[in-house]
Amino acid sequence: MKMRDWGVAQIKELRTIYEKLISSHYSIIYSGKEEFFLKIGEHEEKITEENFYFIAPNSKVTILGAAETAILIWFRADLFVDRLEFLKLIKKGLLFKQSNGLLIKNNFMPYECMFKSYYEPTQNKRLNKIIAKNLFINFLEFVLIRAQIEYDAVLEEMRNNTYEKELINRFVMILQKEGVTKLKIDYYADQLGVTKRTLDNAMQEIYGCSTKKFLTAKIVEKAKKILKATDVPIKLISLESGFSEESNFSNFFKKNTGYSPRKYRQKAIVEIPSLK
Repeated sequence: MKMRDWGVAQIKELRTIYEKLISSHYSIIYSGKEEFFLKIGEHEEKITEENFYFIAPNSKVTILGAAETAILIWFRADLFVDRLEFLKLIKKGLLFKQSNGLLIKNNFMPYECMFKSYYEPTQNKRLNKIIAKNLFINFLEFVLIRAQIEYDAVLEEMRNNTYEKELINRFVMILQKEGVTKLKIDYYADQLGVTKRTLDNAMQEIYGCSTKKFLTAKIVEKAKKILKATDVPIKLISLESGFSEESNFSNFFKKNTGYSPRKYRQKAIVEIPSLK
């Protein structure tokens, strides 16, 4: 069974479904009220109660012990394509840079409060999927901000990349002004008066991804929202997504999600709104 793009669940429940708890996602293990050992590659770490452990994608992780109260949070960076400061924190910050993971003490919200305020509501099967997703994002943003503060009270100073920041800020302003995102790097490079390579290098420097991947993620995320929340015809969604032909949009969407737009909409309608 394939893990969803994002979610939060107790580790003891996931063990009955998945042989491997962590795959290509960014992951955070919250230890809860107990101690256990966690192995990443050849490195073994003792995780005490009330700790967060930040794990980079594609890490080989084994949890040794019961971990009865431990919680796994997982997500892909694309979840923050419309929250650029968090995308930068995830891709370029320090929390997910360590090959052996990074342990951060939870000094900001006790287990009982976190479990009641964030975990339990996300497991409500009657909760609207959009509300569930927003609740998850709010929870994740809170954890990322507080963990970054705990790790470095001053926060990480970015390198001297004023030109790249200015270029990407102009790029984002063009996207916001035009509304329709085009998967045409040449078009945006011309608008900015730079080469594709210059734009791509700036994107890598600021957000840690290529321009094509960034544009693709924005188009897919916007299309997903429309498909889930409205009955707008797919032909109109394809035009809104910058495609003149519906078939080209359908092929693009399926390549990046594994579903055709029609199948994705049907799946969203019948899917139980749970984060498990």
